[in-house]
Amino acid sequence: MIVNRFGKRDRVKSGDDFTAIIRGGAFAADDLLVVNVRQRDTDSVGAYSRIGITIPKKTGPAVVRNRWKRWIREAFRTQRAQIPIGLEIIVRPKRDAIGSFDAIARSLPVTVRRASRKLKDN
Repeated sequence: MIVNRFGKRDRVKSGDDFTAIIRGGAFAADDLLVVNVRQRDTDSVGAYSRIGITIPKKTGPAVVRNRWKRWIREAFRTQRAQIPIGLEIIVRPKRDAIGSFDAIARSLPVTVRRASRKLKDN
């Protein structure tokens, strides 16, 4: 079994889940990403984090939006050890942000940790 892959269990897919995470969690942003997080019920599903990605059409044409998705998924996959366990995460690029994989890989774990601290403070 490959441990460091991005499988179905790692994804937030349901529209209801996206809405619940955005409305019921905490968020943080930097110059590149906006991240919403919510604590998962880890008793029944195991201790791992899931990610959902939303890229607005204002970001650019389909080629650009798909590139953002690939970069965010890969950053999540490679930076998983630095991301807190047991979270549901929604990520989107900030309006007018110009991204690169390196910038996203640096930004994602920092922004998720900042949002998860806000969760614990509430």
